[in-house]
Amino acid sequence: MGTQIGSDNASGDSVKQLDMQCNDIMKKALYKCSCVHKMVSEEDPNIMRVNIDGEYFVAFDPLDGSSNIDSNISVGTIFCVFRYNKNGDIHSGRQIVMSGYSVYGGCTLLVVCIEGNVQMFGLNPDTNEWELLESEYKMKQSGPIYALNESNKYKYNNAVNKYADALIKKGYTSRWVGSLVADVHRTLIKGGVVLYPDNTKYPNGRIRLLYEAYPMAYVMEYAGGYSFDGKENMLDLSFPWNDIHKKIPIYYGSNHEMTLLKHYLKNSVVDSSAHRAK
Repeated sequence: MGTQIGSDNASGDSVKQLDMQCNDIMKKALYKCSCVHKMVSEEDPNIMRVNIDGEYFVAFDPLDGSSNIDSNISVGTIFCVFRYNKNGDIHSGRQIVMSGYSVYGGCTLLVVCIEGNVQMFGLNPDTNEWELLESEYKMKQSGPIYALNESNKYKYNNAVNKYADALIKKGYTSRWVGSLVADVHRTLIKGGVVLYPDNTKYPNGRIRLLYEAYPMAYVMEYAGGYSFDGKENMLDLSFPWNDIHKKIPIYYGSNHEMTLLKHYLKNSVVDSSAHRAK
């Protein structure tokens, strides 16, 4: 099921057969939607036109975390829907009207945020129908878990390491799956923070803005959390028309942990400025 095809997708990642199968399924479904004007997928190099009269732009990652398939670890699908403005343009994540993700694990979950309301659904295996589990979901303002790939410790900005050390001293537990949908979903349920910082190997980060970072940011913000790229609220970042596969660093979490993170990152900038002045 997770056999590698041996090619790379438009983002430079190795592609697996299941990625392409999921991609084909989603494109076939979206091509039938008259309300969709254009769409973009992680697995395709260019924006695809669907219907000239459509009013929405859809971006999606058909199978996030597919490198974990062979380990039977949760994977998922991420998506978001933008509404064009009256000039037929999209400027930022503030034009998202719906986003969400599915989690394929011990059970199949769908988390969707429609115009600011976060809902959770579970797929009933007996009826093959979605059942509402949570309506108007709000996450905890603080949580006991941080998610960070600490094997990259010596590649991160020192402020990130200081922040992680501070959480450890406060008794936080480390949990890292490496599947964005799994790490973000756990953070949404239990609270805490998930970090994919930039590092010396990936100075621009590794998460794609359009079909990974934007959708999760929309869900996180309206669930009562916060997300940014280390400098700016993620939903305020400019729509990447000139680089649809643009990658950025991401930070998601409960307000308490994110406030503390911003403190460490801000102090790092101040310290760096003072060092350059000397």
